[in-house]
Amino acid sequence: MDAKLIKRNVESIVLETLQDTPVTIIQGARQVGKSTLAKMVATGIRHKSVTMDSDEILAAASENPFEFVSQFTEGTLIIDEVQKCPVLLNAIKQSVDMDRRPGRFLLTGSADIHNVKGAKESLAGRAETVLLEPFSVGEKMKIKEDFITSLAGGDILSRFNGIKPASRAKYAELIAEGGYPEANKREGKRRSAYFRNYLTRVLDHDAEEMSGLAHLERLSKLYNVLAGETSKIFIKANASRLVGIPESSISGYILLLENLCLLNMLPSWGNNYSRRAISKPKITIPDTGLVCAVNGINSDFIGRIENGNQLGPLLETFVINEIGKQRTWSATDYSIFHYRDRDNKEVDLVVELTNGQIITIEVKAASSFSQKDFAGMKMIRDKVGTRFLCGIVLYTGNEVQPFGDRLFVAPISAIWQ
Repeated sequence: MDAKLIKRNVESIVLETLQDTPVTIIQGARQVGKSTLAKMVATGIRHKSVTMDSDEILAAASENPFEFVSQFTEGTLIIDEVQKCPVLLNAIKQSVDMDRRPGRFLLTGSADIHNVKGAKESLAGRAETVLLEPFSVGEKMKIKEDFITSLAGGDILSRFNGIKPASRAKYAELIAEGGYPEANKREGKRRSAYFRNYLTRVLDHDAEEMSGLAHLERLSKLYNVLAGETSKIFIKANASRLVGIPESSISGYILLLENLCLLNMLPSWGNNYSRRAISKPKITIPDTGLVCAVNGINSDFIGRIENGNQLGPLLETFVINEIGKQRTWSATDYSIFHYRDRDNKEVDLVVELTNGQIITIEVKAASSFSQKDFAGMKMIRDKVGTRFLCGIVLYTGNEVQPFGDRLFVAPISAIWQ
């Protein structure tokens, strides 16, 4: 796959922000294509590009940051990897306060630049961040997919008409491949080697650049543990015991991994509706290719029926990630959560629209479904009443079927069709 030819679905969002916001920040993990996206955007605008990956340019920016950010006032100054020079943020703030013209700066950052060591300015009210994540399945297929909008539009069965189901082996392949552009150019051992080297670079080098935490040698071990726990409830005490980090200190390491775009914490939903709801977040690794590499498994392994216990959490993470990616460009504004209560009722994904409507999604590795798969969704449906739009079990089977009041079953492939 030639990743350079893949159009990113957030490109139009970046162009929109340049029209009405002084500072646009393309933020995402290393090697997800931020620089490539900035170049694609730049082809249609008057611009000058500089990168903090150059030692000479970094030195010049650090020496006189205000003069540096004032070097191109005729159009857009594109600054790549801005987190390497956090003093630029204050200079950009000062410059924008003097001239609030839209599209003045386009920044890229391989971390949450507002949480980088040495950053003193948030650029609040002056900047908009566009999150760039690894390729979605739709982007690889040259589709601007929008699953939640398709559900919010109603008439679910007709919208699902003509869906082409995928095989178990295809789902396993997509999971192991992940969405990193460079990893998508490789297969087998070469892909695994890429991911291992990538993680070494980020966890050993980038983490130290952006964090003042002590004992960063613990970070890699913690990440290995978390990658094995993807789609499970995060319990500080368990992670502390397995890694040897004091429970009182572990939150700092978790925040660092989130800032490096290597970890997401999916918040819980439902405390307003059930006192028995568990408030702990769920661990999700933003790319299933990374999970497979850390755990030393490939698509052949996870695709075999006897390894269904491995496929389940990976499929759930995969679906959560895909719907999370689509949120950036979706025509529908929504937030995502998980639900679990002390009675062991759970729903993998609760999607809440800004108008308060609710969509629930359950993910199954099996190619069949039953009444019990809908238990958590029925409970939420009955609690929220008319706010409940629909609940869907996504599975590895082929059928699209209704399953009672506003409940459906569909192939996982529906999320990108």
